[in-house]
Amino acid sequence: MKTSVELQDPFSYMIIWIILAVIILGAFVFTQVYFRKKLKEELKKAKKIRLKKLSEATLEGKKRKYMTELMYIETDLRNGKIDKREAYQKMSKCIRMFVHDVTGINVQKYSLMEIKRVNIPQLTQLVREYYEPEFALRSSADAATSIYRTRNTISSWRR
Repeated sequence: MKTSVELQDPFSYMIIWIILAVIILGAFVFTQVYFRKKLKEELKKAKKIRLKKLSEATLEGKKRKYMTELMYIETDLRNGKIDKREAYQKMSKCIRMFVHDVTGINVQKYSLMEIKRVNIPQLTQLVREYYEPEFALRSSADAATSIYRTRNTISSWRR
């Protein structure tokens, strides 16, 4: 007995899925290449940060200014005008503003990860040290030691 129904080859109706898969794969590869290229450009921009050039006298003036600020923070902490957390917040602001004033880099707005990319190890170390006591409700950090380290970083800064 003959039937009027003709069977189709299995792949004759599935070609659309192959085409869609190739298009999706192509779009995926394109976006990967595009975003990796964009990320590489951003990293190159971060590496090309130009540091401000200061005279020795200007640098010494900036050091005196921020050393005085640290002295006020230390005095206020000892006298109980500020607590440890506020002292760390002020130290963080102090060192970030110092680095901004002597380099021209806006590190006062940077997170720790962004500071690491700038490649100033002393600043990265201090900000990492400040993070826990600055943001935690309670901390066992020693503010006097941190003030000492901040003071050493500022006083030993070179052009």
